[in-house]
This record gives sequence, structure tokens and C-alpha cells, in this order.
Amino acid sequence: MRRIAYVLLVALAFICLAASAEEIRLKDGTKVNGKIIAVNGDTFQVKTAYGEIQVPRDQIVTISFPENAPAAAAPEALPVINESLDGTTYTNRTAKFQAVFPKGWTISPELRAQSKDITAALMSPDQTLFFLVTPEKFAGPLNTFQLLVETQYQSKFKDYEKLSQSDSQIDGKKAVRFIWHGKNHDANDAELKSIVYVIPYEGRIVRLAFLTLEPLFNDAAPVFDKIAASYHSIGPEK
Repeated sequence: MRRIAYVLLVALAFICLAASAEEIRLKDGTKVNGKIIAVNGDTFQVKTAYGEIQVPRDQIVTISFPENAPAAAAPEALPVINESLDGTTYTNRTAKFQAVFPKGWTISPELRAQSKDITAALMSPDQTLFFLVTPEKFAGPLNTFQLLVETQYQSKFKDYEKLSQSDSQIDGKKAVRFIWHGKNHDANDAELKSIVYVIPYEGRIVRLAFLTLEPLFNDAAPVFDKIAASYHSIGPEK
């Protein structure tokens, strides 16, 4: 079980990373540094230091994300999260939400330690099912953010494929739910399968990511969806 947990921890560390693009390499050798802010058909709208430009999607070779760059300094200290798990009810006072988990699930400090962007991380008792929450500042359309997330996953997971997508209702918001599978480059090509919910709020988007090994997914999916359905904001702001 420890080996399975390690494989999934490595994969989830990639899932949680922010979706902003830093360097776009084109087929003609050009490098564009900036941030993708919109997608218009087959064209990416990129904000650079010199203004906004249009980049045809079929001309893009790779997109490198900020987390791929070598660290120039010591890593930032992780923010302190005010959280608790009382029975099956998880409360995150820092990120202002609650969710209900099956009996025996625990908070996972090992996973949250992978990135300062993670505000919540929990795992099943046997350490084969994982859940994390990442709120990310984003003011653009939901479909643009989703495309950035998928582009990120494609660069991180071997044989990445989106299997399905549907609309959902989470926390009173119109959300997107999609399922993908792929292989983990850093763990002997372990076959992984995930459900991701993308929930839009004012000026930000919250990503709920569930992950397990592919052979375990069919039994895990109803558990994942039930946890997601219980997710709701607390406090005055939604």
C-alpha cells in the first residue's frame, strides 16, 4: 500500500500545479513568453509584456509552465491552513468550505506539502484514493481555464486522454466534470484515472481533483462524486 500511495502522491503533485502558461514554443522555433487568457476557436490569445497576440493552436509545439523552471531560491513556506476533520465532516476555515467524506478518510499533510497552491488534501484509509482542492485566480471563461488544465495534464502525463465531460452543479454553481486517464512518467508508467470538477466563482476557479489507479476507478467513482456533491462554501462570500 505504501508503494501505491507514493505513486499517487507523485501524480497528484502534478495535478495541483497552477495552469498559467509561461513559455510557448512554436513550430518555427519562436518562443512566446506570456499567459494564455482566452481561446477563440483554434487560436490562443496570449498576454505578453508587449501586448496581446494571437497564436494558432496548430503552430504550438509545447507549453512550459512556471513550475517546470529551476528553482532560483529556497521554496516558499507553506501557508498555514485552518482545517479539521470531525467524524466525516471536513471543514476548511481558510478556504471557507466543507465536505463530507467516508468514515476513515484522513487529512494528508504529505500531499499538501507538495505545493503551496493546495488548500486541502485527504486520502482514504488504505491510501489508494486521493482528493485535493486548489483555488486559482482566474477571471476568464470557464472553457478557457479547462483547456489550460487539459494542456497542463497533457504535458505531465504520458498517453493522457480525456474520456468524458459533462455539466454539473456544485455549491450552487454551474461546474464542469471531466474524467481522464494517463500514465505517470515518474512511477513506472502507473496507469491512473481521475475525476476533476472545475467550479467558477467571482475572479477565481476552484478545482476538485480525485485520483486513483485505473483498476480501482470503477468502485471509486461513486465515492468521488458523493464527496464532490457535498462540497459547499461556508461564510458570507461565495
